[in-house]
Amino acid sequence: MTTPEPIRRFIEATNRGDTEAFLDAFTSDASLSDWDRSFRGREQIADWNQSRETAVSHGGPGRPR
Repeated sequence: MTTPEPIRRFIEATNRGDTEAFLDAFTSDASLSDWDRSFRGREQIADWNQSRETAVSHGGPGRPR
């Protein structure tokens, strides 16, 4: 099975802790759902990313801050 290109870019950006590349994986009208919260558009997704404990901008899961 081949991973679709947008998913591959998202995963690679997350693993690198690259916030800009992470956000580039989303279209301007993207929708993201995190448990019972929803975020629409890159601005809300960027805010969500900044506020979560394992944020890409903070080095990603398991990475030092």
